Amino acid sequence: MPAVPEYTIASFLLLLACGLGAWRTGVLAHPEAGVTLVVFGLLAVVFDTVLTGIPIVTYGDGLRSGIAVGPMPVEDLAYGLALCLLALAVWHRTGKRS
Repeated sequence: MPAVPEYTIASFLLLLACGLGAWRTGVLAHPEAGVTLVVFGLLAVVFDTVLTGIPIVTYGDGLRSGIAVGPMPVEDLAYGLALCLLALAVWHRTGKRS
């Protein structure tokens, strides 16, 4: 069984932690959060695919799992979604609600 690169482990642990944090704040109960994640995910796939396909951004083979969406490593998507969840959770926790 091949070793899992540290970046893969870190990005998915971060996604898990941010997902749990977003769930605890209650932001995931709002349909707008789901729409935000879908839109962000689609945009991330489009732009990361362009950036890694040109290639403006490259990754060493030892730094990724090998699972990709086109030329974009899946770790990039996990990391971006984690940051999106974190932003939603912080906004929900600190923002004014009517």
